[in-house]
Amino acid sequence: MSTEGNPDQKITRPRLGPDAREHIGAQLQAVYAEIEGQPIPNDQIDLLLALRRAERELGRKEL
Repeated sequence: MSTEGNPDQKITRPRLGPDAREHIGAQLQAVYAEIEGQPIPNDQIDLLLALRRAERELGRKEL
């Protein structure tokens, strides 16, 4: 549906029913709960530490 000819015309989008939203929400919670319980890999920890060091260095240079 195009609104190029009439700027007052609204685009209607399909909406999910409450059962579908509840199902999707439950599935997302299950996936994120599983991921949340996993440890952070060492290479990602190293990256976070390197970013923290870089931020501190930038902070010192700005003073």
